[in-house]
Amino acid sequence: MDTLKARILCALKSSLPAAASPPPSPTKPGRAAAAVVVVAGDAFSDDASFFDAHETPTKNGAEPIDDWELVDEEGRVGVAAAAAEEEEEQLREFPARCPPGGEGAVVLYTTTLRGIRKTFEDCNGVRALLENLDVAFQERDVSMDRGLRDELWSVTGEKAVPPRLFVRGRDVGGAAQVLALHEDGRLLALLSPGSNKNRSAAAAAAKCDACGGLRFVVCGECDGSRKVFDGERGRGVRCRGCNENGLVMCALCL
Repeated sequence: MDTLKARILCALKSSLPAAASPPPSPTKPGRAAAAVVVVAGDAFSDDASFFDAHETPTKNGAEPIDDWELVDEEGRVGVAAAAAEEEEEQLREFPARCPPGGEGAVVLYTTTLRGIRKTFEDCNGVRALLENLDVAFQERDVSMDRGLRDELWSVTGEKAVPPRLFVRGRDVGGAAQVLALHEDGRLLALLSPGSNKNRSAAAAAAKCDACGGLRFVVCGECDGSRKVFDGERGRGVRCRGCNENGLVMCALCL
């Protein structure tokens, strides 16, 4: 700090024009010139007293901190970092249950099967709510793959019924809990740190060229029939590359 101040002082001194000596006083010769020299020397002295006198006082003698120094691990600055910390503190109120790959993402388990009308409508309602909030999220349809249903049951420790929302490794709950948070004005604050991306991010995930946002495509080995011909046995056998619906996970979405 002292070196920097000395360099600034030298630059200021070099930029100042040479002060012309005033005409000597007929009554007190030599005193005015001495006064000018003393003032110029005090204004830009090397001890940096000018800077010290104008520094902002702080408590306990600590140096003042600029806003750019208040940066957290995610690169957020000042007030934004404090707000993000408050939002993370609110998220800790929910149970720590993290689905695979959901450490830093929003994951929604749904079903598109119309077997139970209320479940189907609840899934559509929560999905539409997240889309209207411009939130990028991963939708995992348990009706498309039994493995996703087992995954949901394993994470929750119970035979949970979709929809079920997880935010950065926290179990936010089902349709009733999510809608209640939205009515209280808390839902967007919980979602924003990890998923407050622009609409184009969510739209890009929903418009995959291969699957159209369904995250599943027809198996290329059996064409969805779930059977392939085994030349050694001379008969058809169960295809090992697809699930119970003859589908595989979309490679582009993965």
